[in-house]
Amino acid sequence: MDFILCPTMDITNLTSIARDVCPFPSYNPSPLFLNMLSINSSLHLRNHYTAVQSSLTPEQLEDFTQSLRTTFGRNGNVTLGGVGVVALSLAVLFDTLARQVRGEWVSEFGVIPGLFVKNPRNNYPPQVYTVSEYLRLVPHIANNPKRMKQETERYHKRLVTEDGYVDKLGEDHTLSIKEDITAFNLLLTHIFEVSLDVHHRRIKNTLENELVTPFKGQPKDVIFTFNCDPEAANKILLAEEQKLDEGTQFKILTPELSKTRLHEVAKLDFLNSMIKLSCAFQNPDSMVDKRDDFDLKADALRSWE
Repeated sequence: MDFILCPTMDITNLTSIARDVCPFPSYNPSPLFLNMLSINSSLHLRNHYTAVQSSLTPEQLEDFTQSLRTTFGRNGNVTLGGVGVVALSLAVLFDTLARQVRGEWVSEFGVIPGLFVKNPRNNYPPQVYTVSEYLRLVPHIANNPKRMKQETERYHKRLVTEDGYVDKLGEDHTLSIKEDITAFNLLLTHIFEVSLDVHHRRIKNTLENELVTPFKGQPKDVIFTFNCDPEAANKILLAEEQKLDEGTQFKILTPELSKTRLHEVAKLDFLNSMIKLSCAFQNPDSMVDKRDDFDLKADALRSWE
């Protein structure tokens, strides 16, 4: 999907050098999150389904297909499975089943691996756990419209409640909501909340917003997580940058707002990732009319019967 008004600054070389000098988190959103909540989710999901199946041995593929047959039945159809939060849940399910048939241990609880920015201290806001729980539930209720409507409403309400709870934790300094990892994960969960509203409208076949999602602005005064002494690392970064070709260097855009060059690079990397995420989901109202079911049977690489 091409976007005209979503410019990002290419600082790949400098970001790579900066992370070598002083490790800081990668803020790139999971491709699943970007692709499955976009308007082209059906195509992305089919491609992901094929890629996952193609990565398995014939024996593993048989087990994988059998697990899907057990969950969705002989028909192999998933209601609204090609769009939005259901598409995301299916993509997560495909990855989970693939790991299981390879003999890997996969937890049925907690944060879904790879979907959020990894926190080394395993300190995630409650919304991250709620989103993970909902996505694990969806495959088991996707073909039950009444249950899907009820659970979507319940989880949306829960996320909104947790938003207020987290804001209070931030005010009390109990949770650092301005820390880069937490701030980005909160942005992901906010976009997921809006996606639940879109899904709810698809189920009810209405353009009316019945689930109220409070607006969340972009995080300000983000505190960046550096696994080093930033001041010392900054000297090394500046020296390494001088070795780059002139065409790959860039000027500090906001020197008065940045403590060091290292902070500037982290800020731009954070901003680039935010722009990517916002552009993938820039007009949720336009997505309500996308109502594609997903035919697991038609795209299966193994006999479904």
